[in-house]
Amino acid sequence: MARSKSMIVALADIRMALKLRMVKWSLVLSAAFGPLMTIALVAGPALVLTGPELELITSFMVPMAAALLAMFSIIPATMISANALVGEREQSTLEPLLCTPLTDNELLWGKTLSSVLICSAILVLGTLASTIGIAAILLVSGKQLIVFPDLPGLFMLAVVAPIVLFGVVSLMIIISGRVQRVYEAYQMSGAIIMIFMIPMLAPIISMESGAIGTSAIWMWNFVSFFLAVIVAVVTWAIAIKQFNRDRMVSLV
Repeated sequence: MARSKSMIVALADIRMALKLRMVKWSLVLSAAFGPLMTIALVAGPALVLTGPELELITSFMVPMAAALLAMFSIIPATMISANALVGEREQSTLEPLLCTPLTDNELLWGKTLSSVLICSAILVLGTLASTIGIAAILLVSGKQLIVFPDLPGLFMLAVVAPIVLFGVVSLMIIISGRVQRVYEAYQMSGAIIMIFMIPMLAPIISMESGAIGTSAIWMWNFVSFFLAVIVAVVTWAIAIKQFNRDRMVSLV
């Protein structure tokens, strides 16, 4: 029952977010640019390079493409969750929502799911589109197939990215409950993205410094995983503790 109530909140939140032009364009651009950039980074070099040069470039481009694909799926989450509470306040729907018989946990889960569900769909569909697009281009051109995502990239997309997404959303909900205007939450979303993306981009940084080996990529992926878990747990705990319905009603 609690899950169904949270899902109702999530679906209502998604409908409200999709009415906002900035959120709508964020979703469209992220869903489009993620796969397009991934295909360009992975398939592009394979069309013009061969042999050792291609292997070297691929060893760099494939992990980078996975990290960027994950990033593009997370960006819209900040826009949606930024509207979670302050957006309701600006549209004069926060007080009726807070006065419903929903528990704090049900309401918080619903606000979280609205961002997580839609951005997880972007991540999954973007990964499938990238994989199919890369394979199709290389097959049609008669070039050697490149596996995307590789195992480290799959770990990044299937494990690390969802945890980071959860942490980003929970932190943005905290911010949304404390700011006075939506644009203030939007302004902070860029900084939040950069903070959370540092561990995800660490494999790319290590490769730029010369450590291109698979072991180095896996090491950074596990570091990213544990950091993401810690951040997600901490931010969710803070979100639960700081979610004060009475205080938010007083601010309406």
